[in-house]
Amino acid sequence: MAILDHDRWQVLEPLLERALDLSDENRETWLRQLREESPALEAELTALLASEQAADRAGFLAMPLGAGLEGLRLGAYVLEHPLGQGGMGSVWRARRVDGQYEGQAAVKLLNLSLLSTAGLARFHREGSVLSRLSHPGIARLLDAGVAPSGQPYLILEYVEGESIDEYVRRRALTLESRVTLFLDVLAAVGHAHANLIVHRDIKPSNILVTPDGVVKLLDFGIAKLLDPGTSGVHTALTAQATRAFTPDYAAPEQARGDAITTATDVYALGVLLYVLVAGRHPTGQGARTPAEIIRSLLEVDPARTGLGDLDAILARTLRKEPRERYQSVGEFADDLRRFLRHDPVSARPPSVRYRIRKFVRRNRAGMAAAGIAIAGLLAATVFSVVQMRKARQERDSAVFERRKADAQAEFQTLLMSEVGDKPVSMAEILARGRVVLEREHAADPRILAMLLTQLSDRYGELGDSKYRGALLARAESLGVASRDASQLAEIHCDMGDNYRTMGRYDLAHALLREAQAALRTTPDPEVESVCLQAQAELASETHQPGSVVPDVERAIAIRDSLGQTHDVFYVGLYATLATALDHDRQYRASIDAYRRTLAMSDSSGMGNLIATAVTEHDMAVTIAELGETAEAERLLHDVMNRIARSDPTGRMPAQPLIHYAHIALYQGHADSAAKYFAKLAAQGVASHSAFWEARGLFGLTQAQFALGQVTQARRSMERFRALSDNPSLVNSDDQLTDYRYLEAVAALARRDTTAALGYLTDLLREKEYHKGKLAVVSRAALVLAARSALALGENAAALHFATDARRAASRDSLTSVRSAYVGEARILRARVLLAQGDSDSARVELQRGRDAMSVGAGLLDPRVRQADELLAALSRRDPAAP
Repeated sequence: MAILDHDRWQVLEPLLERALDLSDENRETWLRQLREESPALEAELTALLASEQAADRAGFLAMPLGAGLEGLRLGAYVLEHPLGQGGMGSVWRARRVDGQYEGQAAVKLLNLSLLSTAGLARFHREGSVLSRLSHPGIARLLDAGVAPSGQPYLILEYVEGESIDEYVRRRALTLESRVTLFLDVLAAVGHAHANLIVHRDIKPSNILVTPDGVVKLLDFGIAKLLDPGTSGVHTALTAQATRAFTPDYAAPEQARGDAITTATDVYALGVLLYVLVAGRHPTGQGARTPAEIIRSLLEVDPARTGLGDLDAILARTLRKEPRERYQSVGEFADDLRRFLRHDPVSARPPSVRYRIRKFVRRNRAGMAAAGIAIAGLLAATVFSVVQMRKARQERDSAVFERRKADAQAEFQTLLMSEVGDKPVSMAEILARGRVVLEREHAADPRILAMLLTQLSDRYGELGDSKYRGALLARAESLGVASRDASQLAEIHCDMGDNYRTMGRYDLAHALLREAQAALRTTPDPEVESVCLQAQAELASETHQPGSVVPDVERAIAIRDSLGQTHDVFYVGLYATLATALDHDRQYRASIDAYRRTLAMSDSSGMGNLIATAVTEHDMAVTIAELGETAEAERLLHDVMNRIARSDPTGRMPAQPLIHYAHIALYQGHADSAAKYFAKLAAQGVASHSAFWEARGLFGLTQAQFALGQVTQARRSMERFRALSDNPSLVNSDDQLTDYRYLEAVAALARRDTTAALGYLTDLLREKEYHKGKLAVVSRAALVLAARSALALGENAAALHFATDARRAASRDSLTSVRSAYVGEARILRARVLLAQGDSDSARVELQRGRDAMSVGAGLLDPRVRQADELLAALSRRDPAAP
């Protein structure tokens, strides 16, 4: 049988477990049903089952359950009696025998036939999950290890009890007692969620109740860690990884293969509570096959139980869309406690009549003795609600703003307390921040949504759009739950901005339109400024520059009018304005805006933030585009140092890497350029990004040729060639990223100027240069073409190439005297004019080129010295010349 890859195993693993748990007769029936639904899946599964049977025949756990393993010692425990067996292995009761103390435990053994990478990964994941949990309602992990025979094992707290559904049925518990017992389940699941763990397989058999009535949550075998620091996993789980579930208790998103969140466990808990109080399944009554169960799950609404407010609570937990459910088990538990106290529940729409009825229910005896007084109170209540609504809204707004400020300050303090004395990366600090937020603010969706949105911005600064999106999705679900229209609009604008960074412009436009429509109904100037910035960024990136600057200036005016001029967002608005001016070709105004942004950051104590490094990087890129390469190199070097200090793991964002390496190469620092191009290529390999791997190899090849490392350069060029078929690699913001350019560099290295000019002419022809199209990114190719043509004596062509290189480098009037790129092209033109015998014109062009090059690249640049030598030679030839 062919070896399964990881993704395919994720699909087949839960099906294999289900099949192995069935009797032979039931398994055949189940396989026939699966064959009708998916013949390919059934064929793969049958092959797996055949290999499983072969493994059994070969002796893997071949002894009958209860034989052979009795008396086996694992750590401090000896196996005594089997408790159960499934497709993944077996569970044994064990006794501690090391003499320290008497005790029993449950020992979980992995079936040795499943000692594959995937099987071991799942087994180890369960141990990893349990090691993070410490709650009286969760069976504890006592020990873990691998026996000398290679048998992995987990030693767990032994729980003597029965499944929760059997417990409530056999004892005929009252409704109130069932809900009270269920609240203990919510407390255990809430502890897991606070540790960023989603169980994903909540069902009665995984919840035991001891004879004393203590709930114990079991089996975290398919739980998923939401911590980004754990194996690179993010909150938005892959579709394949969501396939392991029990259909009867699955949430719709699990069946659809969508992202798993804490709301997934909320759904399963809703099904469990429904079964406990109604004695039947909410949607799967009468379903006979897994396919029928899933179809009912996706299409059937739960039947009402006739239990009043409990129906409303259950309906909210069992909504098909995750964002419409309770967003935490804490909210769920709060409503159940209100139900038990006969208080109004949040799952019911608020109304005066409903609240009065609940008041009467809570105070039935007193109400019977005071009917006349109640009539007056009712009238007063209605009057008070109408008259006080506006005042209450104003008060609530002020209270919320104060709580927001307090929560932000508290979050900063708590986050710093999570950081120890060991070096940590910014990503690790942010990951801990998520844990802090969920732990400290789980009971307040509005505050939690606000802080998660702010935290997502920091991931945006790191370029991590995936995890930023996961945090914003969580914030969105909280915003829906809290019914805060303006907060939801802000979240949607941030989500739109995140989609922009991913190139999903259609979704970005849709979300921004939705937010703008909401703000027209519920105006909020502060949120409007956030959306204006996101809108400006999107317009700029999709080449709609006309509206960008006005939008940003309007956002700045809004913040000015609100007096909010000292926070990170206000500084960011000026950074956005600077970028917009750059795209609008107002380069000098753009640099002024960047410098103002940096000055505001320094004056407000934000000079060390990542956002400041991003601003300095963007300014450096604009300065580099103007040809002031020495200043750009200095700024980018400072940016690289800032990034290195913020992330001791050594990883660096691709944009500063590529820009610094290109500038270093241009400035003649080929050794530094090679170092950072190689780093970019290696990071591209590690992150499976062919684009950045290729960009790194493209620059590395040039740097290695400049260093005389011809063999290494040819090797890098071949690696680039293998990746260059992807059309997205051809165009870049620096130069024509094409293998023919590298072939020209290689040809010049071996002094084959004819071949070099041929490659460059072919490349420029493809870019329609000969049809009059002059692109900025063609400048480097035009410079090489001019040098090659000059070496071959093709002076007319060389002058044409050098003139167009100067035109491509000219951005405004100042570039003629400040740009190294313009200076380089002018020096080339002067050399061609000398070859043509026009020494007077050559002297003028050479002087201008030398002056521009010395300002742009610095007086020590070799090209400045070459220009000085040519000018000196011309002066010796004609001492009377000016």
